[in-house]
Amino acid sequence: MRIIFSILTSLLLCIGCKNPKSEEQSPDKDESVAIEKLCFRNEYPFPDSTENIDVLSLDLKIQGDSVTGNYNWLPALKDQRNGTLVGTIENTVISATYEYTQEGIEEKAEITIVLKDDKAVIKGNNSESGLDTEVSRIPCN
Repeated sequence: MRIIFSILTSLLLCIGCKNPKSEEQSPDKDESVAIEKLCFRNEYPFPDSTENIDVLSLDLKIQGDSVTGNYNWLPALKDQRNGTLVGTIENTVISATYEYTQEGIEEKAEITIVLKDDKAVIKGNNSESGLDTEVSRIPCN
């Protein structure tokens, strides 16, 4: 009787641990399209302090014509702007919606990113937003 109980318990554990979602393939994504990762970063050290560095970073994942990523302004001594973007790419131009939080306020902006060999040129739909800049390309880790 113990052997039957042990076998049934083992079968139930195996069935319970199996994750059926991991076997499903998303019908929206074409798994054969490679994901390209691009990384960009600027560092602005303080002239009088080697400990304080302001950082501007942009990380992109491109799959087909879809783009997702993170765009962050990380000043050492001020409130940071952290956000994500979702959009599309045509040739070397990305059109995206950028959702970010700064000073505790959630904002949304339409941005355009032009990819160049050595940098990304970012333009926001609102010049007062501080989103317009250029960020140097770096190797992704």
